[in-house]
Amino acid sequence: MAPPMTTATHLGTKVAIGHNVRDPKWIAKEKHIDPNGVYEIWCYEDIKKKYEEIFSKAVKEYNEKQKDDHRKITNYYQKIKKSKQQHVCYEMIITIGNKKNKPSDEIGKEIMREFIDDWQRRNPNLVLVCLAYHADEEGAPHLHVDFIPIAYQNSRGMSVQTSLSKALKEMGFKNKNGKYHETESIQWINRERDFLDNLCKQRGLDIHHPNAGKGSKHLEKEAYILTQKLKELNTKIEKAASASKYVAEAKEFFDAFNQLCIDKESDPDFEKFKKLLQEKAEYEKELAQIVFAKNVKQPTSDIDKKQDPLSIDYYMH
Repeated sequence: MAPPMTTATHLGTKVAIGHNVRDPKWIAKEKHIDPNGVYEIWCYEDIKKKYEEIFSKAVKEYNEKQKDDHRKITNYYQKIKKSKQQHVCYEMIITIGNKKNKPSDEIGKEIMREFIDDWQRRNPNLVLVCLAYHADEEGAPHLHVDFIPIAYQNSRGMSVQTSLSKALKEMGFKNKNGKYHETESIQWINRERDFLDNLCKQRGLDIHHPNAGKGSKHLEKEAYILTQKLKELNTKIEKAASASKYVAEAKEFFDAFNQLCIDKESDPDFEKFKKLLQEKAEYEKELAQIVFAKNVKQPTSDIDKKQDPLSIDYYMH
């Protein structure tokens, strides 16, 4: 009998379309790719055109309400692309097994196909833009699933916006207990993995996750401390008399957040915790932009001034 295998539904914000669709110029430098290996592109849409298709009406309606031309949006795609806390699209990588223990390529591909065929029913707010099946790299075959999250129920700003957290909430995911390992995104990732596991089991595959249910209780103290700092920061933003005052106060939190990430970088459970803080930090920065829309520069850490330490990209190299 074959040993049990694991599955993975990894979520990230680094989307390398050139790699996914096997652009010759892109993959020329990627020596781990077998030029004679199998890859398939199941879906590929121009993201810029997709943004125009999805958001153009909402942009037009929003701009018509603005009296100040500086508040009008000329290009929503570029606005999101330049943002340090928002992302043009997200990527989930689907994997079954590993290099040494995996299903046949035929069965694996069949499972991934069925996983995707049901995607839009499960995820009505997550619009697919690219699906790339890769069996030409080391390790188990995997599927890159690139999507744009869309939120339709917005009381502020554009009536239709891109936001993963809002999209997931509209799909029914709620962090009712406020626990750090039960955020909307973690609930959704786990739901998707459960769906994938069920498809595998229907085909007789033995799926086992040895670390399931262990949680991250040992991070509760650190989580509580930083959550309190976020609450304090929220109050300071509302009361700040100037943008420079906000920047000074915010940097205190950013530095504390960075230090915790450095201290915990080897902790396998910390990835879930970072996603929670990412969501909370995005809210604080969005609030800052509203309060000081014209003159606040996003604070960055002394640890790395080239990248925003509150972006998930910062941790996904």
